[in-house]
Amino acid sequence: MADRSRISYLSTEMLEAKQIGVRGLSCYGFRLLDGQFLYGPIALFPKTALSWRVATQNDITPESLSLFAALEPKIDILVLGCGDKKNIDEIRKRVAPFLKEHKIGLEIMDTEDAIATFNFLNAEGRYVGAALYPPDDMVVTDAEYGRALALLKGWDTVEENPFLLGLSDTVNEAEDLVRRLWSGDEKSWQSARQKVLENPNEREERMQKQVEDAEKHKKLT
Repeated sequence: MADRSRISYLSTEMLEAKQIGVRGLSCYGFRLLDGQFLYGPIALFPKTALSWRVATQNDITPESLSLFAALEPKIDILVLGCGDKKNIDEIRKRVAPFLKEHKIGLEIMDTEDAIATFNFLNAEGRYVGAALYPPDDMVVTDAEYGRALALLKGWDTVEENPFLLGLSDTVNEAEDLVRRLWSGDEKSWQSARQKVLENPNEREERMQKQVEDAEKHKKLT
């Protein structure tokens, strides 16, 4: 569980120091370590988060990054999350010369990787900024959504490293997800599971038998 310990350490230290960190994302925006959700593209600094007004990845240009170049003292590194991997090369051509001119290091990658990079550099005390554009192509499956529920807890309270969830699952991902969320005991779980797996015809026969038994009981009493 070394990874979990490291994640817990980073999040705790960053929250205590009121440093900015990101713990989740979707095509709509970003969830910060302190629980806030920010919609749309964002600009991050060690202790500040701002809305970044770019409508599409085509708007990621030297002009839209001028904020990062205008800071005094200048940031050492800009971590640029350009949404999806397919956008990286095109955006790099547009912005790399501008950042080089202003002597700002550039780390450009898909936004999911950019979040991890920014969190790490910020926790290490680097004077870093991040420009994060939400991924357009992020499709969340039922299984991934279930895993995301665990991330709504604090990093320090999760029972299992969220990056390792699923390693012990069965081939039935839906059943694994429901069981993980189940709040009852083992007996009630097995009963509910059996009802779900039951053949519809068998279920109808069982219900009909229950009705007949109830009618017989009424006649006897």
